[in-house]
Amino acid sequence: MVVLVVYVTIARADPANTDFDEDKEILKGNAAVGILVAALLLASANIMHNAFAPMLDTVHSYVTRGAGGASRWQIAGYVLANLALGFVIVVGTLSFSLRLFGRLMRTEKSRPGKELERGNVAVGILLSTIVLIVSMFMAEGVQALSRSLIPPTGGRIQIMP
Repeated sequence: MVVLVVYVTIARADPANTDFDEDKEILKGNAAVGILVAALLLASANIMHNAFAPMLDTVHSYVTRGAGGASRWQIAGYVLANLALGFVIVVGTLSFSLRLFGRLMRTEKSRPGKELERGNVAVGILLSTIVLIVSMFMAEGVQALSRSLIPPTGGRIQIMP
């Protein structure tokens, strides 16, 4: 799963950035772009980690206590749908936040994407910080959404007297 998260993040980040080719910039040694890509990977991992927790709880409950009326295929369907939703939220949120910040910071003389292409590390750090802050706020929301969409598995609840 981790490799898939990293791959999707890198694959989706490239077309989302129209100001420069991040692969070429990283190969040229552009530290500003490298910092931003690293922050995107950390942010997506943070959000997906919180999306995985409810799914793991569901699978654990199914394995240890039974399905409570849900079939193995229904549980697998819930888990896969939740994963897909998490990926959509990660890609959409991070792409939207970078684009919005880029538009807000654009002036007649500079654009954040062009500054990154020039190797402006300060802009890379600033954009990376924004990405990480967005992921910190989104992670809890994604986890809450994931928990609400996966129906609870059955089983017995014991209450101690």
